[in-house]
Amino acid sequence: MLFSLEPKATRRELYDRDRELNELSGSVDRGDRIVVVYGIRRVGKTSLVRAFLSEARHPYVLVDVRQVYFTEGSVSANVLVRYVLDGFREFMGRRDRLWASLRDVLRGIDWVRVSPGGVEVRLSRRSRVDLTELFRAIDEWCEHNSTRFVIVLDEAQYMRFSNIRYDGVLAWAYDNLGRVTFIVTGSEVGVLRDFLRVEDPEAPLFGRYIKEIYVDRFNKDASLDFLRRGFAELGVAVGEGELVEVYEHLDGVVGWLTLYGYLRGVEGLSHKEALARVLNDGARLVLSELEALIKPSRARYLAILGAVAHGLNTWSEIRRYVEVRTGYIADSVFNRLLMNLIRYGYLGKAGDAYVIQDPMVARAVANVSIG
Repeated sequence: MLFSLEPKATRRELYDRDRELNELSGSVDRGDRIVVVYGIRRVGKTSLVRAFLSEARHPYVLVDVRQVYFTEGSVSANVLVRYVLDGFREFMGRRDRLWASLRDVLRGIDWVRVSPGGVEVRLSRRSRVDLTELFRAIDEWCEHNSTRFVIVLDEAQYMRFSNIRYDGVLAWAYDNLGRVTFIVTGSEVGVLRDFLRVEDPEAPLFGRYIKEIYVDRFNKDASLDFLRRGFAELGVAVGEGELVEVYEHLDGVVGWLTLYGYLRGVEGLSHKEALARVLNDGARLVLSELEALIKPSRARYLAILGAVAHGLNTWSEIRRYVEVRTGYIADSVFNRLLMNLIRYGYLGKAGDAYVIQDPMVARAVANVSIG
């Protein structure tokens, strides 16, 4: 069902992502070492990767790094290894021959324990693990089995909450492992680039080729067709004018379009009720996510976003607005706050103009109190 709320898991369940799927598949088949899948929030990155994995010929592990961070409080090497090994168990447990051969390789790592019964993998009590040792073992196993292993780090920007330099680990893997591909996804485009630091000459990954796949919003035609098909699946008649209004408010962000379709087609809300619910719930969700970022300088951050939401889009216009609302601000501080909002994906740039790409963000901040 197009309007199902959980992430999609197969190509058939996705709408209009064949190009991105084929690009991702081709990149892995070519042997690209690192692939970055990025885009704004709720645009369907996780669904795209899961659909790719469902038809991939390669063994894989998917780690939801955001879940790791919020469950464990950090992304330490010990925690990350445990999640990777759990992923091995989940994938390999259904493939006896592959699992048996990988299990033999894992037995060669002294801080990994493999149960005699088969698929249970447990870390020993050793306090420090070596990610490079694990990844090298995977690479050697792939060499012996003429295959490639895919390690997906979903919402990888959360890996910055660690004392481990994971960009250095990935750079080491890039240089030393010929049969392991890392797929790195992230909503916060700037943070993801900061995490990988591919444009920093002092960073470990600088100068290495990284394949980037951008997942964009649907254009107007695709958005309307997506909505028509979703309602046709449910046998629900909707007016064309209503669909155009939905697009104008939600701007092709598939997560918001899907929520509207679910509320209207499954829960039976009217057009106005469903759209209002998406707008109100979406704005509250955006604000709750935003609060964690802006807490140190809440009034100034909200003033910047409020300025852009009200149509002020040049550096000088936004700065004047912020000073009127919050008082004097030094150029260096103002620039730092602007760049933080760009890094976290709340602001973007179109030429010299600053824009809010997600209409839900614009709605959320347009009238919020900065006091």
